[in-house]
Amino acid sequence: MNIIYVGIAAIIVIAFFAIYLVAKMLRIESLTGRAILSFSILLVLVGAGVFYYFGGIGAQEEVEVLPFAVENSYFSTFAEAVTYSKTLDSPSPVYYHGNLAWEKTSGVPNKVIEVPLILQLPELARGSEITSLAMLLTYAGVEVTKLELAEQVKKDQTPLKREDDVIYFGHPNDGFVGNIYTTSIPGIGVFHKPIRELAELYLPDTIVDMTGAQFEDVIYPIHQGIPVWVLIHNQFKTLPETSFQKVMTPSGEINVTPHQHSVLITGYDENHIYFNDPLSREVSRPISREQFKAAWMQMGQQAVSYVKK
Repeated sequence: MNIIYVGIAAIIVIAFFAIYLVAKMLRIESLTGRAILSFSILLVLVGAGVFYYFGGIGAQEEVEVLPFAVENSYFSTFAEAVTYSKTLDSPSPVYYHGNLAWEKTSGVPNKVIEVPLILQLPELARGSEITSLAMLLTYAGVEVTKLELAEQVKKDQTPLKREDDVIYFGHPNDGFVGNIYTTSIPGIGVFHKPIRELAELYLPDTIVDMTGAQFEDVIYPIHQGIPVWVLIHNQFKTLPETSFQKVMTPSGEINVTPHQHSVLITGYDENHIYFNDPLSREVSRPISREQFKAAWMQMGQQAVSYVKK
């Protein structure tokens, strides 16, 4: 950019000198001042345009500030940041917008958080994902109801269509697919992306999408006293492949199951995971850690939580 400015300055000097020479040759030196003034005005207008153009380009070329930081390295996702940290001789903490999101802990400290249970029924027949989010946000101090969240969550209106053996429908990462209020109408539910986006409306710059990370890293927030939203299925064990069906969506092919479900992890110990299930009245229900982990991985390792400011 400095070279451009030097070039422009050189052109201006040459132009002024040329005007003077032409005026002298034509013996109209008295008009030189007017010519230079007119040329100066033209230069100001052109210069303003050039500055605006290159300023816009400069703004477009600004490097995006990535939210996850590990020492002096930056990453776009939680999974990438934690993976990188683990490659260091001594794993460094992961920060999200300057707030601690993960750090290496020794051992597995037992911890169970007391999170008020919210049931999805009778209002939200297909609303486990939204109800689990309502529990997460309520625990964080946000005053919002499951019905408000159900209204606000992004929707994918792609209609269901079957052609031969191919099913066409919406993508749960593009919005809620189906009717959240009833299961009498075909639907899928929603994945982590719209959940994260909705949560960010209430807790901006604190919502951490941990999708794709290892299970042991996903439950780290429990160590800080923060519950974790996860996508799982209502069988809580490894499902056979026949329980899944391929669906073509505008965003690509996905595998879905009618057993899709969501719960809020509230605790863990060496052998168990504890969670609030929107379909159960049992608070911090215990289940085999390995069994829960296997079911969670089968649903795409989707998890969302938040950091404390």
